Amino acid sequence: MRTVVIMSILAAIFAVALVANAGIVNENDAPHGKPMNLIVGFRDGIPQDIDENVKAHGAAVVSRNKDINFVVVDPKGRNPDDLMGEMKKHPKAEYVEYDYTATAFLDPNDTYYSNQWGTQDIFAPLAWNITTGSPNVIVAIVDTGVDYNHPDLAANYITRGYDFINNDPDPMDDNGHGTHVAGIAAAITNNGVGIAGISQSTIMAEKVLNSAGSGSYSAVANGIIHAANNGAKVISMSLGGSFSSYTLQNAVNYAWNKGVLIVAAAGNENSGKISYPAAYPNVMAISALDPGDGFAYYSNHGKKIELAAPGTDIYSTLMGGGYGYKTGTSMATPFVSGSAALVLSKNSTLTNSQVRKILDTTAIDLGTAGKDNYYGYGKVNVYGALQATP
Repeated sequence: MRTVVIMSILAAIFAVALVANAGIVNENDAPHGKPMNLIVGFRDGIPQDIDENVKAHGAAVVSRNKDINFVVVDPKGRNPDDLMGEMKKHPKAEYVEYDYTATAFLDPNDTYYSNQWGTQDIFAPLAWNITTGSPNVIVAIVDTGVDYNHPDLAANYITRGYDFINNDPDPMDDNGHGTHVAGIAAAITNNGVGIAGISQSTIMAEKVLNSAGSGSYSAVANGIIHAANNGAKVISMSLGGSFSSYTLQNAVNYAWNKGVLIVAAAGNENSGKISYPAAYPNVMAISALDPGDGFAYYSNHGKKIELAAPGTDIYSTLMGGGYGYKTGTSMATPFVSGSAALVLSKNSTLTNSQVRKILDTTAIDLGTAGKDNYYGYGKVNVYGALQATP
C-alpha cells in the first residue's frame, strides 16, 4: 500500500537560522523527541584530542568527517541538552547541533494507474535523438541504496558507493525507495525489458536511509561527501527533513564546490516550506506534477522551487527485479537528475552552474508567467536543454 510521506516525528529536525556564530543552537528551540546524538563542528580541523575531551564529559565520539570537520557524539546516557551546553564551550567548536533524522519521500495513498507518462512529458524520446547518455557521467543516488542486481539497473551500476547505515561498502537497497528513484534516472534502455531511464549514465549508490526509509543527517552528509569524492557529477536526493543543519549545508556546499550538481525533492506535505537539503541555495529544489502538468496536491511549494517534474504515479524499478508505481516529489527529482546527466553527457566540460542555468532557462513555463512558487522556472524540458547545450 502506498504511504503518505510524513517527516520523521521520531526526531523532528530543529529550525535555526544559519549564521556565522559558533554554537548558536538554543536548547529551548529543540523539539520534543529529539535524538540522542550530537554533531560538533570545528574550525580549522578536528582537534587531535577530541576523543579524550568528549570522554571527559562522559560521552563518546562515534564517527567523524574530516572533509567538513565534524564529529558525531553519543551522550552515553547523559542529558543531551547538558552535553550540548558543555560542548559549545570547546574553544574550537564552530557549532553544536542534534543529529536529526531525514526520511525518504514516499508516495501518497492516492493511486493513479498510468503508464510511463513522465518520460514522454519531458520530451525524453526527442532528447535521445541527440544523446542517450554517457557512462562517464556518474549519478549518485543518495537514498535507501539500490538493488544493483535488478536486470534494468545492473549494467549501469558502478561499485563506488557506500552503506552509511551498516558501515560497509555494500549499499544494497532494503527498502525499495532508492531502487525506484534509480530506475527513473538511469534504467537501461533498449534491453528488451522493463522501462527506459532518462539517461544511460552510470549509477552509484550511497545508502544513508535504513529499511524504514529514515537516516541521520550525519549519514546523509557523509553520503553527499562520499559521492562527491568518488566521481559523482550529479547527486540525486529524494529525501529530506523539516529543519536546517550546519552539517547538511556544509556537505552540500562541499559537493557543490567540487563541481557536483545537486538535485533534491521539495517534500510531500502540501506545505509552503521546502524541505532540507532542497531549501539550500546550492541545491535544485524540485516540485511534482500530475499527468497533464497540473501541480500535484501533495507537493511542497515556495520561493525556493526551481523546477517541476512528473511525480504522480510514476512507473519504475522495484527491488527483486520487478516494476511498479510510486508517487511523490521523490519521483520528480530523478527526472531532473537524469536530465542533468544527459546535458553533461553532451558536454562534459560544463560546470554545475552552467548545467543548472541550461535546465532553468529551457524549462516550459507553467502556472503564473515567469518563475513562481509552485513550478519554479517551469517543467524540466530535457530536449530543449540538450538543444541549448553547446
